[in-house]
Amino acid sequence: MIKGFLFVNVLITGAFGNLGVSTLKELFSSNHTITCFDLPNRRNKRVYRKLSKKHKLSIIWGNILDTASIALAVKNQDCIIHLVAITPPLSERLPDYAFKVNIQGTRNIIEEVKRQKLSPRIIYASSVTVYGPKHPDSPQITLDTPINPTDVYSKTKVEVEKVIEDSSLPWIILRLTAVPALDLKSNIKLEPLYSIPLEQKIEFLHTYDAGLAIARSVDITIGNRYFIVGGGKVNQFRNKEFLSKYFKILGLGKLPKNIFKTAISDEDWYYTNWMDTTESQKILNYQKHTYEEFLEDFSIKFGFLKYILILLRPLIRFIIKKKSPYRR
Repeated sequence: MIKGFLFVNVLITGAFGNLGVSTLKELFSSNHTITCFDLPNRRNKRVYRKLSKKHKLSIIWGNILDTASIALAVKNQDCIIHLVAITPPLSERLPDYAFKVNIQGTRNIIEEVKRQKLSPRIIYASSVTVYGPKHPDSPQITLDTPINPTDVYSKTKVEVEKVIEDSSLPWIILRLTAVPALDLKSNIKLEPLYSIPLEQKIEFLHTYDAGLAIARSVDITIGNRYFIVGGGKVNQFRNKEFLSKYFKILGLGKLPKNIFKTAISDEDWYYTNWMDTTESQKILNYQKHTYEEFLEDFSIKFGFLKYILILLRPLIRFIIKKKSPYRR
């Protein structure tokens, strides 16, 4: 809470995505009245039905570009957790759509909140990508690291941060490292796999810890602050070690180095690095899980499919190698 003010009504946009579900998991243990806002597609409706059987929550189905549904969603809210975003690779394929949803969608929320003369805290899930490509020899990311957005996604994140800062509403902006989901479908996207050099520094963040950081941002007594949110030193890896552990749990073994991107210039590196999360951890106390625990949970989630993957190992390895645009 802001000093002297108790948040009661909490709206979460993009409630049924990876970050949204993990945040809801933490919010359910609070005394807040929770309203979810998301697209009424089949997947989201399935997630809502599952959650609503065990927890009390309200739902407003709508589109962030539809001002009528936004007006209904923000009504009487004390805090808005804003998670809706078009992310890579879709953001890079459809840049106009990404700018429209990510930036104009945020403006729609701010404008409607002001029209209704409300003053909720805005909690926004931004991204470490705003700092741009990072050579492994570069210092760890801190709040003093200059931003350097280089693609559509990171540019929209920077612009949304500015929209929120300029809104005159109380806010907290969390610059999160990548947060993998605990499901196989979300983790078999090959496109990002190839584009990260093996020597790249990566800081992992468990989806449950990301949700905890976001949920705890609702009630802290400070506002108008940026936080860098990552998994901490225990979750810092080089990509080659990160992938080795991942493919081992899938039973696929080590993949050849020549299918991954080789960085020649500074721009060839990926936009991840190790991060200084001292302040965010001190205030939000969210770092509870390790990458190894994630892999254990992940293995349990896809159950018997693991054995199918092992049986199909030669074919899957062949497909992964063949589809690489960097194959040498």
